[in-house]
Amino acid sequence: MAAANEGTGRADPNAVGRSVGIRVELTFEQEVNAFVTEAYEHRTFFTRLHQFVLMSDAFVVMPGGIGTVLEAMMIWQLLQVGHLKGTPLILAGKMYAELVTWCHRNMLRPELHLAHPKDIALPQCVDDATGVIRIVRVHHGAWLEARQQDN
Repeated sequence: MAAANEGTGRADPNAVGRSVGIRVELTFEQEVNAFVTEAYEHRTFFTRLHQFVLMSDAFVVMPGGIGTVLEAMMIWQLLQVGHLKGTPLILAGKMYAELVTWCHRNMLRPELHLAHPKDIALPQCVDDATGVIRIVRVHHGAWLEARQQDN
């Protein structure tokens, strides 16, 4: 997470940016990294994820452990049921492409009816940061266009 927080300052060194850290209290967790300008502490993973969802305009999921996969699946479900709309879920790396392939192969089996093809198509899988940046730029451009139409 330190790399993501540091990147907010590197994106535009002249901009006054904020780098948010949304943490959950764990006995073995390190302190807030030096690049965080605004930190939030939560006692539960659920409230942390809730704040994370409310504050996010895009979800970029990098390779991670069980907690990362759990959060990615929760975001995927929120998109599936329409609680989140128009927010990209970008899964970076081979492990997530394999996860989506697994979901496609197993959840779309005709005898099970566990998901719809449009549900499996919600996350966008990319290989690297270049793919992430491309999707975020497209999403941001659409957001700017919609904002200008509203004004």
